Amino acid sequence: MTFIPVEYHGVHTTGPEQFACVVLRWAEQKRILPIWLSPLAAAELEIRDKGYSPRRPGSHELLAETLTRLTSGVSGINIVSHYEGVFIASIVLNDGQEIDARASDAVILARMFEMDIHVDEDVLLQASVFVSDEDLADYLQVQVKGATVTEGDSSASGDAQADKDFEEMMRSLGMSEEDLFGRGAGPGDGDGPGDSDDGSEDVDGDDRGSGDDGDSRD
Repeated sequence: MTFIPVEYHGVHTTGPEQFACVVLRWAEQKRILPIWLSPLAAAELEIRDKGYSPRRPGSHELLAETLTRLTSGVSGINIVSHYEGVFIASIVLNDGQEIDARASDAVILARMFEMDIHVDEDVLLQASVFVSDEDLADYLQVQVKGATVTEGDSSASGDAQADKDFEEMMRSLGMSEEDLFGRGAGPGDGDGPGDSDDGSEDVDGDDRGSGDDGDSRD
């Protein structure tokens, strides 16, 4: 396996149903990997990203403390495979042992440990999609350091197939033709803490891959 570091670009809600996903970016290839989250996992990540820490240990604090005290320590956090729309992650210990984990839990631990997330190259090639810096800013309100955005480009990527792939992904996230080509409004509009937490039952259905309908299941 070849693991590639990806950038973490926060939690975003998309489409009229306000499905939540974490956006990971393969900077070298300008590709993004969206990982679907349950409302509870999305809310927890958003709160943590704003600097909140619980007064008493939660499940992730307990897990992090256990890994720190009772193991050799964590050396890596990887997303290792992608099966039927579900991402599978691995917590790698200093002694080489690996612990199977949900991708959402792995992302939270990576944020807690201040570690980079690495993704298997095959997973990135299969489940990520090219997104130009311009589209990333327009649709997800993500500004990339050093990005050059050209106003009025008819094809931001210069690759018609890449543009088509991006358009299909945005439609799968609930964006209409008018959203894509008319108003220019993006799924990031109205993002905020708790926007994705619509009160629906959490059935541990996060970690779904790009192009899925966002329904919850393991």
